[in-house]
Amino acid sequence: MTGTGPNPGRSNALRYAVLAAAVVVAALFCGCAKYNTFFNARKAFNSAEDVRKERIKNGEDPYELSTQQTSAYNRAVKKCQIVLDDYPGSGLTDDALFLMAKSYHRVASYRMSLSKFDLLFQNFPVTEYMEEAYYLQALNHMFIGDVSGSNDYLQKLAKQFPDSRFQAETLRVSADNSYALESWEQARDSYADYVDRYPEAEGLDEIELRLANCLWELEDYEAAVASLERVVAGTDSKERLFEADLLLARSLTRIGENERAKELITSLGGDAELYGAQGEVTLAEAENLIAAGRVEDAAPMLENMPAEWRTPAIGARANDMLGRIYLDQWKIEEAAPLLRDAVRNHRILEDPSGTRILSNALSQYITADQRLDTASEDRIPALKLVMANTLLLNLDRPRLALDRYLEVAESEIDTLSAVRGLYAAHLIYRDRLSLPDSAAAMADLLRTRYPDSPHTFLIDGGEDLSSFLLAERLAADAEVRDLLETFREQRAAADTVATAFAPGAESGSGPGLTAAEPGVEPGVEPGAVLDAEQAAPPAGDAAAAAAAIDSTTVPEPQQGELETDEQQLPTSAEPAAGQKQEEEKKEEEEPAGWDDLLR
Repeated sequence: MTGTGPNPGRSNALRYAVLAAAVVVAALFCGCAKYNTFFNARKAFNSAEDVRKERIKNGEDPYELSTQQTSAYNRAVKKCQIVLDDYPGSGLTDDALFLMAKSYHRVASYRMSLSKFDLLFQNFPVTEYMEEAYYLQALNHMFIGDVSGSNDYLQKLAKQFPDSRFQAETLRVSADNSYALESWEQARDSYADYVDRYPEAEGLDEIELRLANCLWELEDYEAAVASLERVVAGTDSKERLFEADLLLARSLTRIGENERAKELITSLGGDAELYGAQGEVTLAEAENLIAAGRVEDAAPMLENMPAEWRTPAIGARANDMLGRIYLDQWKIEEAAPLLRDAVRNHRILEDPSGTRILSNALSQYITADQRLDTASEDRIPALKLVMANTLLLNLDRPRLALDRYLEVAESEIDTLSAVRGLYAAHLIYRDRLSLPDSAAAMADLLRTRYPDSPHTFLIDGGEDLSSFLLAERLAADAEVRDLLETFREQRAAADTVATAFAPGAESGSGPGLTAAEPGVEPGVEPGAVLDAEQAAPPAGDAAAAAAAIDSTTVPEPQQGELETDEQQLPTSAEPAAGQKQEEEKKEEEEPAGWDDLLR
């Protein structure tokens, strides 16, 4: 008998159908939620990108974000993170990673962008986003100062995508990397290549301005003028126009077009305050006045520059210019602190090494001058020699140096300084003041007073100063060896007499006799003479050798010191091995310059 209740089989089938439908609906809902979340992320990103494109079109910096842009990019990051967290392994993972990395890049979170791109490369080596990802990763590395890493990604882009739509951007990033490293020649070449290949590219005026800066650093001022004139003619950015005009005025100054530079600087006065560049314009005007020979007008301008204009960079350049003006006017007490302060910001200066040399020279000169008042009489010639050398070799003051050299030449206490003073006076008269008669008079004095000096050797036409000094050294060594041999013979004779009269002399034993090896003096360790010959010092430099030659008096050894002297000096007329090597080395070198003999 069949029951009248509901069919159990049909009931189960219905239940399973309902459950399956629920699963499908849930899946569809989840899928819709996933895609909806990513859709909202992309929508937020695109809204920020639209503003960016408009800024580029208007010639504005695309990396300067508005509040709305920053908010939109951050919203895109949050939405993408939800996709990664809630739907791991979905087909949108690479899309979300790329959009997150690009959004982080746009808001200047370059290290976060780096990490997201690294995840993308690690998990999706063949993603459709690889081309743009390489380009953006190169930018990320550049912005954090990793130029090497940036170049690595540029090379990957060029290798894997030789026809990339980012080739123009790649060339620009490569140029920017060189610019950041101050590799001016390489940056110049890359920027010039970019300008030639992409004459219609957006932001070309910025590229031209950077190219002009490279040319300025390379001191190619005429080419810089041509590049800057193109920027002035083509830019729509008022700030970029101001920067170009300012550098153009400075470049015109360098090529001698002072009047044109003056007119341009005058026209910049109205906008200088707007861009906070009053100090820059003042320096440009002072440079132009100095170049035009109007130093008397430039100095007050630099002296009276308001403190609020003097940023560290402006202050360093102003101090450098004013310090050099004071030095030309021989106001050395005023120049010294200015140049010293300028050197502290040496990277800002156009000629940092020159400023450092001037600063150190002034400090040395002033210090020596101050010590003259309290110096002993025997120290005064050396101090005056320091002052004279500084005046001639570092400060380019030959007439002032001549006065000091002549004072030094009269010294009878310090003959080494005196011979150098005469030699320097001869050179100044001959080479700097074109007074041959006075030069000849100094040469005659040098020959008369110091006929055996290396300085006399040079003024008489000698060329191989190194060989001359070595010969003098060997001659001095030979003289010392002859003296020591004489002392050795005298002592041997004295020892013989003492031995003959010593107690026990007849029996061959007693205090007068000392056992010794054949050929070795009593009291001298075996091998000591040989060691002394091997350790003989090589000839010194020109100045040290000259000092040794000027002092030719050999002191007579004191009682008990003979053995020590013998151990320290070579006993053979042959130069030691180290001395021979030094001689061979010196023969290959250029002869010492005359300035070496002044110091």
